[in-house]
Amino acid sequence: RVYINYSRNDEAAKTTLSKVEKAGGSGMIVKADMGNPDEVKKMWDLCMSDGKVPAALILNAAYQKKALLKETDLDLMRRTLEVNVVGNFHLARLYADACVASNVPGVIVVHSSNQGEFVNPTGFAYAVSKAALNHMVRHLAGAYVKNNIRVNGVILGWFDTDGERKFYSKEQIAEQAAQTMPMGRAGYPEEAADFAYFLASGKSTYFTGSLLRCDGGFAIDPDLGT
Repeated sequence: RVYINYSRNDEAAKTTLSKVEKAGGSGMIVKADMGNPDEVKKMWDLCMSDGKVPAALILNAAYQKKALLKETDLDLMRRTLEVNVVGNFHLARLYADACVASNVPGVIVVHSSNQGEFVNPTGFAYAVSKAALNHMVRHLAGAYVKNNIRVNGVILGWFDTDGERKFYSKEQIAEQAAQTMPMGRAGYPEEAADFAYFLASGKSTYFTGSLLRCDGGFAIDPDLGT
């Protein structure tokens, strides 16, 4: 069974559930604000209502509001870290501890960003949170490796997602990516999903503590990330 977490967009959650069911799977929508510890715990309890630990946990929750460092107040910093770091950590701990208690293997895939590796003037809080996530992957992997729980991170580049559409139109994304990205385009959500599926599958059983790139060649372009 696939548990689908969301916090605001009811229709998008229903669409995702429909795709799972059309593919022959079963699912459940579990609404929760990842920045609220009580809601995270209630969500996890729902996911464990049948007594079975999910085979894998995909951590994809993120909060981003563009702001220069001098414009980043404590509320923005707290909200970003509460969702992107604390919330993801909380759910990872709940999942890993359940695996240990049930003596079953587990897989955690953490979606991070290349913004955690370079200076983006308008993305201070978000970049700091992603840098923290990258190191959290290593710590979680080390803490649970003896329990047969694999933890890996995916460093994503620029993807044409609903989240990006808050800042740019589809046409702006296509135009800017054609001019700046080494592969000439932004990534497709399906490409990130396929990568996460690989890391959650039995085809990646010797991977843990790794940060793997899915960034369209961003890291090899000397003109980017400065």
